[in-house]
Amino acid sequence: MQSLSTKKAEARGHKINGIRLDSGDLAYFSQLARKKLNEAGLSHVKIVASNDLDEHLVASLKQQDAEIDSWGIGTKLITAFDQPALGGVYKLSALEKKDGQWEDRIKLSEQSVKINIPGLQQVKRFFKEGQMVGDMIFDERTDLSGAVRIIDPADPTRSKILNKEDLECEDLLKPVFRKGKCVYKNETIHHLQKRTSEQLSLLDKTIKRFINPHRYPVGLEESLFKRRLDLILKHKEEARR
Repeated sequence: MQSLSTKKAEARGHKINGIRLDSGDLAYFSQLARKKLNEAGLSHVKIVASNDLDEHLVASLKQQDAEIDSWGIGTKLITAFDQPALGGVYKLSALEKKDGQWEDRIKLSEQSVKINIPGLQQVKRFFKEGQMVGDMIFDERTDLSGAVRIIDPADPTRSKILNKEDLECEDLLKPVFRKGKCVYKNETIHHLQKRTSEQLSLLDKTIKRFINPHRYPVGLEESLFKRRLDLILKHKEEARR
């Protein structure tokens, strides 16, 4: 606890605003540091903690009533620690014919997760009383008047009915390029940060918890789900001939 020489430093005219803990039992040492700082008349001095912190460690330290005012999170944040690589795959979902009509396309795979979704896709997010209630992947050519059903492509027994008449909604996908030209205006990092915070606040707390969180409803619009399944069965049947 060498940082507690801050009282002597302030006596020499140096204003001390905080100390840093970056190893050991952060819950125990922060409580000890807070006690000694207060006893020394340095209750204004803040305690900063670091040491490979992530959301799970921060939550655990808060549950232990750690006396930490500021969190130094670096390695687990800027290095994409849990997802070091992002796999990007292009899959054709529809082909425009000479007459301007679109024809669905699908790629088959032995792994169901790699089978793409056909059609001209868009994602619509639904809200009820200021809270997110579900996301729907749909084909832009589909009539969505009235109530719609979304189906989990990984588990068809999971479905949810969303009524546009009773819910607010917005489309999420925005075009970036059209005919080779960029049509998207970049947003500032501060605007992105603000929007992310606002969007997270619209999720129910049971979805945001770390242990056994509820699954946020995301699924295919029912007619798109059926069209995808029909295409899969059709092409698999052709492959067996």
